[in-house]
Amino acid sequence: MTISKKTGAWMLVAFVLVGLVTAASLWSFNQTDEAASARRQTRLLINRGEDLLSALKDAETGQRGFLLTGNETFLEPYLAVRDTIHLQLADLRQSAQLEATHQHLDAVAPLVTAKLADLAQVIALYRNNQIAQAVAQVSHGEGKRLMDAIRSEMKDFNQLLEVTAAQHDDEFRTNMRYLLGVIVAASLSMLLAAIAFATLAYRENQQRLKKLLYQETQRSLEIQQQTNLQLQHANLTLQISEEKLAVTLNSIGDGVIATDAQGLVTLLNPLAEQLTGWTQAQASGQKIEDVFHIIHQDTRQAGPGHGAGPGQPHGAGGPRRQRAPDCRQLRPDTRP
Repeated sequence: MTISKKTGAWMLVAFVLVGLVTAASLWSFNQTDEAASARRQTRLLINRGEDLLSALKDAETGQRGFLLTGNETFLEPYLAVRDTIHLQLADLRQSAQLEATHQHLDAVAPLVTAKLADLAQVIALYRNNQIAQAVAQVSHGEGKRLMDAIRSEMKDFNQLLEVTAAQHDDEFRTNMRYLLGVIVAASLSMLLAAIAFATLAYRENQQRLKKLLYQETQRSLEIQQQTNLQLQHANLTLQISEEKLAVTLNSIGDGVIATDAQGLVTLLNPLAEQLTGWTQAQASGQKIEDVFHIIHQDTRQAGPGHGAGPGQPHGAGGPRRQRAPDCRQLRPDTRP
């Protein structure tokens, strides 16, 4: 598998991982939201049950205040409860989804009816100036018994809700721990995936650079090879030209001496070697004046342009040629 395919595979794994983490996170958030919602609903039911019981207690307290003072103002809590408590009980039962709580609310409803009837009877006796009968009714304890029964049922109702709330709290904490675990696992997984992807990308870039470098090297080698072939061809052509020149120089009837730009001998053909007495090896690199001596036919002096002087070595490399006709045959080649 190439690096590009590995990178694609890792990207696919990363996308799948992101999808799974996203799905797990959404599920965990949903579970957490549901647990929190159920927890709030349970607390709300507990508060509504406590409010209902508290309102009933206020009605009972208001009734006693009315019996003590005769002030109708004390009956306001009783009147409010009398008109709304049954609706509150029905709404509370409908909102309570836990089946076990329904039996307690069903038991509370007739008790509340009996309690309200007892309160109404005492109030009616007092309003009819039957104060002794009203006090006797209160002292009889029926109202207290009913109130205690209502408290007991509502206590059991609240306890069931408290248990449910505790379960919701446990579920909420569990879901939060699970969500935290998902977030940590997702973060680590994404970090590992990012490191793996960066590593693969780095390797792929390195591989590309190596490939480019290899291609450039191959191209340079090809260019160098072509250049070498061209040089070889040029050298071969030059060698052939030199061989042809050597054959020409060796076969002509004139003595030929070639010099460079500084006047140093570079070539003597065989006839020039015979006429000067110098071999090619001896004359190579020597000054032309030392190898080829031009002497005037009549005066026997060095000819014009000879350049011989006091420092000239005489007789070096071979005998001088005294015959002018032979010397005239030498035509130095001044090509570099």
